[in-house]
Amino acid sequence: MAGARILVAASALMAAPLAAQQPLETRSEQVEAAEAARSASDFAEARRLLRSLLADAPGDADLLRRLAMTEAGDGNLDEALALVERASQRAPADLDVALARAYILFWNGQYDAAEQAVAGIAARAPDYPDLAPLQANLRRQRDAGDLRLRVLSASASVSDIAFDNRGSQTWTSQNVAVAFDVSQRSSITLALAQEDRNTKDTRLSARIDRRIGTGFVYIAASTVPDADFQERWSLAAGGEDRISERLTAILDTRIAEYETGTILALQPGLRFDLDDDFSLTARAINIFGGGDSYRLGGSARLDYRADSGLALFAIAASYPDVEADGVRQLRSGALGVAVPLSDRFTLSGATSYEDRENSYRRLSGTLALSYRFGTP
Repeated sequence: MAGARILVAASALMAAPLAAQQPLETRSEQVEAAEAARSASDFAEARRLLRSLLADAPGDADLLRRLAMTEAGDGNLDEALALVERASQRAPADLDVALARAYILFWNGQYDAAEQAVAGIAARAPDYPDLAPLQANLRRQRDAGDLRLRVLSASASVSDIAFDNRGSQTWTSQNVAVAFDVSQRSSITLALAQEDRNTKDTRLSARIDRRIGTGFVYIAASTVPDADFQERWSLAAGGEDRISERLTAILDTRIAEYETGTILALQPGLRFDLDDDFSLTARAINIFGGGDSYRLGGSARLDYRADSGLALFAIAASYPDVEADGVRQLRSGALGVAVPLSDRFTLSGATSYEDRENSYRRLSGTLALSYRFGTP
């Protein structure tokens, strides 16, 4: 029996490394292929190759580092940071991992933490490859100060409005928004929007966003001077946070005052990542006030985002909509697309249909152009 136990134990020791890793040639080829794919911005292929390798070696710090850089290249900075932190825990002395972590912290706006990481690397290896460019970026960041213009966008829409008891109308709207980074993890967005329904309402709004952990929170406010059909003022707050690898919790709250009274809206939701490209978001829309004590609705949204930056969405919803004439049930559908014209310009378009109970039916088209400042 003792000999049998020794034989079994020896077999296990020999078999474990073979099960845990592929032959060196296969691994090397896959790693090289993943790096080539990432360099070519084929993040989906790089991700597929690296996740395949990690399935056999989930604690491999080098593979976690490479996957973190792939996610960062694809814009998934929170996921990238989570991956590189895992790699750092498994290989705290690995300078490649430390440098990747420093870069991801920098890209994520965590400049103080990036400075500390860079100082730790420089103390051990001041001439370490690719350290100098990051040090230069951090110096430029310090010199530029905290307030930085990030995005400028403008949009316009045209709507054909059909009423049951009178002739049709054409409504138009225009919107300009500008976003600033004001700190490492905070931004402010200011917007001016005007809608013309034969009478004009102009909305002024501001929003502050703050990144926290794997999500963000926000507060917002708006005012419409001498409002005819929009809210007189509103306050909003909410955010989202990733609660698992594929699931994100969402919450939006808003209180607004209309001519007919004060409305409270509460919108909890969940977003599920179906795969690397598709996600599905479901929301409950709860309305309190506005002549009815409570109304409930909901929405579903399907998003697609390609590695090229192309994005598509589709929305279906039925919910209580609030305007100056009160709360009415609204059924709507929308389709949209965003196309990157360059590293800085993005052109977006959307069309939507709304049927507002005992009120009107709207068919709309919207075009928007945004420009991103700073390093793409």
